[in-house]
Amino acid sequence: MRPAFMIAATFLAASLAACTGSKAEASAPDSLTWTISEADGPDTVQLELSYRSASTRSTHSSPVALDEMQGLSPAQLGSATGEPVRFRIVRDSGDFECRGTMRRRHGGGECTFIVSPAFATGLARHGIGTPSVAQAFSMAISNIGLAYVEELEGQHYARPSVDNLVQAGNHGAGLEYLKAMGGLGYRVGTIENLVRMRDHGVTADFVRQIAQAGLRDVSPAQLVELRDHGVSPDFIGELRGLGYRDVPISALIRLRDHGVSADYVRELAGHGVRGVALTDLISLRDHGVTANFVGALRRHGFGRFRPADIISLRDHGVTEDFVGGIKALGYDSLSAQELIRLRIHGVTPDFARRANAAGPRRSVEELVKLRIGS
Repeated sequence: MRPAFMIAATFLAASLAACTGSKAEASAPDSLTWTISEADGPDTVQLELSYRSASTRSTHSSPVALDEMQGLSPAQLGSATGEPVRFRIVRDSGDFECRGTMRRRHGGGECTFIVSPAFATGLARHGIGTPSVAQAFSMAISNIGLAYVEELEGQHYARPSVDNLVQAGNHGAGLEYLKAMGGLGYRVGTIENLVRMRDHGVTADFVRQIAQAGLRDVSPAQLVELRDHGVSPDFIGELRGLGYRDVPISALIRLRDHGVSADYVRELAGHGVRGVALTDLISLRDHGVTANFVGALRRHGFGRFRPADIISLRDHGVTEDFVGGIKALGYDSLSAQELIRLRIHGVTPDFARRANAAGPRRSVEELVKLRIGS
């Protein structure tokens, strides 16, 4: 598929009358200009088309094969002196007649859009209405032509209106996208559905990568959900590598919505919290349990705690420094509830150190009673 140019052009009233048999519509842009600059490869240029109307200016830049610009030769493109050029960009719905100057693979000038009367006839053969000049222009820009209509029919899409065809081009759901999605088994029935997928960033590469990551038979609506919620193929693949296989799409979305990244899961696993339920991963993340906090518990001998214990510790303000200070005083086999009891009653490591200075080490209950009574 040729690149889609998101621009407009100066329309010729005579061409409009030939195409539609009616008076030319208003809203023609004031002018259409082109510039060409370097692109990758000797047979490709970067073509920028832009227009200005009464209230807007639109520009689109895209790499274009030189052979798409009929009448522009390699010699003219590389002219060292600034050679006048004329070339034509041909589309089913009409052509862009362009003129200007080229010098050393750079140039610029103006274009005029000429409607193709044959296009309306071709659409009529498929039971589709007659486009206005504005619609024909829009389809020329996005290269939506009869091949697109025939591909829709081949994939058993509902018959489109002219507005549908314009919408497809404007939203980037052109022939290449239509064929690619159809080849992957996604023949979604209407242009509206196809455009919705395209608008939400569901590309053919995304679909392929989702399948490679282990998700099969994903519906169009689910693909849109995955894309909207930032569930990437890499995320799915990394979770599989961490032992979370065949995770339901709804669960993948919940994980992503709650900020559970593959790195987070990996770091928790590195500190001994591995293979836990997906709901536990979400709860840990929601309660602000960091991998560093879990690592501190493990370093100080409290690595046996379950996710619910860790969450409770975090909710009650048990910090890394608190755990380290308590452990340093010899309290190395406390339960999560004992650590929490010390914390909520204000038994700090300094308080415990002073309380134990004059005698044997006091129990948790003795420390709490002493702190409450002080």
